[in-house]
Amino acid sequence: QITFEDDQRALLILEARNRENHNLLDSHCDPRLCFQRSYTSNRRPEDNEWSSLQFNNKLKSHHKAKKFGAMSGEDKSNFDAEAFKEANPKVSVGWAASAMRSGDEKKIQLMKAKSDHLQEMWQERKDKVPVMNQFRDYLKESDNPYSFVVFLLNDSHDLHVHKTTTYSYAVCKEFCGWLFSSQCNVKNKNQVLTPEIKLDALSVTMRYHTVMFQLVLKIYELRHQGNGYMLPEIKRFLEKKKYNECALLAGHLGLQDHFTIDEIAVPLILQNKLNLLETYLRGNSGQQMLVVQFLDRMCEKGYNINNLVSSMSVPDVKMSHLQKKSISKLATRLAKLYEIPNDLIPNIVTARGLGALRFLLYKRYIENSMAAGSWEDMVENAVGDNETLQLELVEQLQCYNDAKSAAKWANFYKIPDEKLSHPVREERKRLAEGPTSAPAAVGGEESWEDELMSVDGMDAYYYKLNLDPSSIQLVDTKEKYHECISRLSRPGLTIGVDSEWKPSFGNTTQRIALMQFATSDQIFLLDMITLHSLLHKSDWFLLANALFCNEEMIKLGYGFDSDLKMVVKTYPFLKEPLTHLKRTVDLEKLAAKVIDKAINLMPDTVGDSDDEGLEDKDSGVNVKFQAVEQRGLSELVRQCFGKPLNKGEQMSDWERRPLRNTQIQYAALDAFVLLEVYERLKETAKREKMEIDVEPPVTVKWSKDSKLDRMKAKAKNYRPPKSTFTPKPETTAYLGSEMEPGQFRVVVDSMLQGLGRQLRNCGVDVQILNYDEDHQKAVQAAMQENRIVLSSGTPYQTICSKIGAERCYNVDNTLPAKEQIVGVLQHFKVKVKKEDILSRCQVCNSDNFLQIPSKDVLRMSEKAENMKRSHGAPPRDSWDEHMLTTYQINSRNTSFVKTGVDIRIDTIPQKIFSIVDSFYICVKCGKIFWEGPHMASACEQFAHVLNL
Repeated sequence: QITFEDDQRALLILEARNRENHNLLDSHCDPRLCFQRSYTSNRRPEDNEWSSLQFNNKLKSHHKAKKFGAMSGEDKSNFDAEAFKEANPKVSVGWAASAMRSGDEKKIQLMKAKSDHLQEMWQERKDKVPVMNQFRDYLKESDNPYSFVVFLLNDSHDLHVHKTTTYSYAVCKEFCGWLFSSQCNVKNKNQVLTPEIKLDALSVTMRYHTVMFQLVLKIYELRHQGNGYMLPEIKRFLEKKKYNECALLAGHLGLQDHFTIDEIAVPLILQNKLNLLETYLRGNSGQQMLVVQFLDRMCEKGYNINNLVSSMSVPDVKMSHLQKKSISKLATRLAKLYEIPNDLIPNIVTARGLGALRFLLYKRYIENSMAAGSWEDMVENAVGDNETLQLELVEQLQCYNDAKSAAKWANFYKIPDEKLSHPVREERKRLAEGPTSAPAAVGGEESWEDELMSVDGMDAYYYKLNLDPSSIQLVDTKEKYHECISRLSRPGLTIGVDSEWKPSFGNTTQRIALMQFATSDQIFLLDMITLHSLLHKSDWFLLANALFCNEEMIKLGYGFDSDLKMVVKTYPFLKEPLTHLKRTVDLEKLAAKVIDKAINLMPDTVGDSDDEGLEDKDSGVNVKFQAVEQRGLSELVRQCFGKPLNKGEQMSDWERRPLRNTQIQYAALDAFVLLEVYERLKETAKREKMEIDVEPPVTVKWSKDSKLDRMKAKAKNYRPPKSTFTPKPETTAYLGSEMEPGQFRVVVDSMLQGLGRQLRNCGVDVQILNYDEDHQKAVQAAMQENRIVLSSGTPYQTICSKIGAERCYNVDNTLPAKEQIVGVLQHFKVKVKKEDILSRCQVCNSDNFLQIPSKDVLRMSEKAENMKRSHGAPPRDSWDEHMLTTYQINSRNTSFVKTGVDIRIDTIPQKIFSIVDSFYICVKCGKIFWEGPHMASACEQFAHVLNL
């Protein structure tokens, strides 16, 4: 075997070998035919170099084929694929032909030498860092790093190994990090990253497995307009029925429209590869709709799944996952995820309605946890005009042995007798004289709610509103709304806040329907459904600013995050102002602290809550409402006052108008009781001498998107995959060379503003996030402006996962800014000199200044003052022309001509003009600076970072 100490020696050996064999092989021969290397200890046996007999046979074959490889560029069309394949059984013929087309013989020899050298180092060294350092040096030397890496992957001895610990994967990952580092010297990417190289990279990557695909997709920018030339690669897998690879490639390359759903999507459903199905459909709304409509047809009554399976010839079909219930759940989930209109999926809508109906029947007849009015409202909403659901409701009621209710609903929906069972028809005859209105209005004396309320002591079981009903005001006009805001924004108030919305069974979009605000003597119920059409954005901003963001009053909530999320979901423009909440207390969190330390909130209270949860584990329907409150607030009230809340109206149609009296009472109590609970918690904390902050700091966790929202966004908009490996902060080393402050570009998290200002004082190009700016802005700045992100804690981890650890730095936020700056500058090898201090504008970060003599600045100042006094512009003189031509300054209005930025001439004290010789004006923002004693102070302040 040949060992190479360095590239130069390797190249000399290869050239010598080439001269020795010149008489045997044509000068156009691929040097890899002569210099195949063997790694007997690491390569598979079939990868070893030829024996001498095989080599001699190859020579004969070569002479028969005449000119074999097009390496010299003179005869590129004469490439003997059969001869090459015989000599190189493990190397792609297509790739070899492409490689020969793209370079001359010497380049191929040099790349081969470097490849051999790297692989030898990889096998011989346990410490892989020197190998990767050598690889980075090779990348900097290469005139086309993209082609060089494809060569290395193709020549790798472990490309076939399905692991992320291989040499080939390490090369790929290191190349990805290098491309996004300051070491990268690729300037003409569009010229070096050609379609041929992209196709070569894809082919090599997918030859054995998909482990490196995500990295290669990102590195070689495979997803772009006009990448249809990659279709043959997908179709090659499709012919072999390798649907995993097809879905991965077509989905990430955005080529789904070139295939019917029967070619890739349906086989994935039959094989129960649902994650791959979602990957394939991501970002393609057309295919999403077609697939959901196909699932809708599968939900149709009488659909024969066996006929589909036999007609598709798909291997490894999972029949156990193709039952009606499984398909219905999948169809319902995808319809919701992709937001497919209900009129396009009638069978899914029916299946969803059946699940909701069974859930509601369970709530009434098994749990007895819903009031009659609420239950009937929700049944009407769930059933609607669907005849199948109407019949199902009547049949299910009979199964619950309630023929009377079944007959009432049959009358309400006017179901013909021939579709009803005999017991229901008989009951209908008994009710023949009754009206055909909604069941709730039929036979009021038989109302289930009335039956419950007639039980002695039932009212006494629940906690009641300790305020006269006349104190409850429904706000449903613009005038009442503004009066309400005026009353509630008085300083010193404590306000209980709650909200209600209609439960969703997946067939409607939820929106806030009612907001309750309670003070000690009055309760306001904001009718959000009616006000929605009456108020403008400015009116809603008033709600956020005058109440939620007002420091002069306390706002109480329970499970407040869910209320705020629903407000923002209904009115997205309120998200930004609501992130500045002031004096808002979540009693759920406060109560947890008090109860944890208190023996009992009410010593006379014994026993546990009998409240049940509201999740129906059988129906498979995800019912959304305030799940925390169902048990939490009711139980907390019981612990405080000995009686729970009646939650029978919680699952109501809160969008229906007018509201029932029971709904109004329920909503008012939910807000008012928060005031009473808060007082009890404060009394308990004081009595037990607890060191608890009864106004804990406000958090804005609610502002984060829900998992479903993130999934919907992901399904709609394809985003390039993240790197599959993120180094830990403590192991991430910066490998760049020394740099000047002006070359170091960073974006600083809002929690590190002090560090950002210090870096800017040292001449570093710093973008500083404001407190109201999201971390996503840091990600965008890093990607679009090639900046390093300085952050810490959880935000660092979040940002790091999005852009990679090589573009982030984890700052120790326990240190003062003076020490933080030392760590940052040392880590990134930034050398600060005296002339860098205060070389940037502290206001706008610009380093573009105009140096103007003091006499000209003084004249500008005097002219600006005279123009203010005279209220007119004097004639233009020669000095005006001088300022215009020399500095591009309009001295008549003291602004820059090109940008229109005003020069802040009025900020200079008059005495300074006689002290300094010249001024420095920031071209970007117009701020004026001058050298003075503060310069020496600044240099002294930053002495600890000079020449680190």
